[in-house]
Amino acid sequence: MEQARKLAEELGRDVELHRMGLDPFPFDRWFAGPNTSTRDAGDAISGLEAIRRTEQWWNHQRRRGVSAPVSWATDYASPLKPLLSLGKIDLNVLTALVESKEVGSRNRRRASIAAVAVARAIELGPDAVLKLKDLGKGYTPQKDAAPRELPTDAVIVEVIDALPADWQWVAGVCATYGTRPHEALMKSQVLSNGLVAIVGGKTGARQGLPLPKIWIDRWSLERRRLPGIKLDRDHRTVGAQLGVALRRFGAPFKAYDLRHAWAVRAIHNPQISPSLAAKSLGHSLMVHTSLYQRWFDSASMASLVAQM
Repeated sequence: MEQARKLAEELGRDVELHRMGLDPFPFDRWFAGPNTSTRDAGDAISGLEAIRRTEQWWNHQRRRGVSAPVSWATDYASPLKPLLSLGKIDLNVLTALVESKEVGSRNRRRASIAAVAVARAIELGPDAVLKLKDLGKGYTPQKDAAPRELPTDAVIVEVIDALPADWQWVAGVCATYGTRPHEALMKSQVLSNGLVAIVGGKTGARQGLPLPKIWIDRWSLERRRLPGIKLDRDHRTVGAQLGVALRRFGAPFKAYDLRHAWAVRAIHNPQISPSLAAKSLGHSLMVHTSLYQRWFDSASMASLVAQM
């Protein structure tokens, strides 16, 4: 049923593009005879051609933003690079690609996602897709996002106090509101009521809570100040500039640690529910609890001990 739904969507897209005069209808694709949903085992397709078709398929799945080239290069082209020199791509090759990565690792999950895209693009069939998906299971973001020690509020204040005014504003917004670095640089405005407004960004528009609120005045966050860097680039490239600046000024923590520190601060604040914290950070409650589970457990234990 899932395969039929996707085929129906693809057919509808091709019909609509033809109706609008934007693309000739691909009759050869839809009237090539039976069994066009899976490739004949005798058909050979090179790695180069498979990646080309995958990129074309990926770009047609939905409307892509300005960061699409970077997303493609990072999440698909990079893990698929070993396929470029191969003369024939099949399920065995894609399986080997995924299995070459450590079980449960982020790299294995990324390889699995990329391999699934190839399988769909060259029509290896639903069984191949399911197998490649299963091979990528076992990874959780918590492994990468929350193993390190986070800076204390005192350390955060000391570092941001010493930054130049423009970078101070960017780092201050990340610390006070838990925004992503690219959101602070490209999408943020501190409102007169103390909330921050994120216009667009990775997970859409939202408003965020200040924690603690006194940092708004400490770093004059209502007065927007940006460093003189090029902002008309993809969000990953722009966001990475805060990390570069922090290293330049000797900060003992990474840019994303400011976001993680906000989340942990919220966990220990009884006025902020996990759901509200997740909304303020711009992700789902499931992702929030998964990322910060060990701190949720720690806070619950500390509360229980205090009541004993």
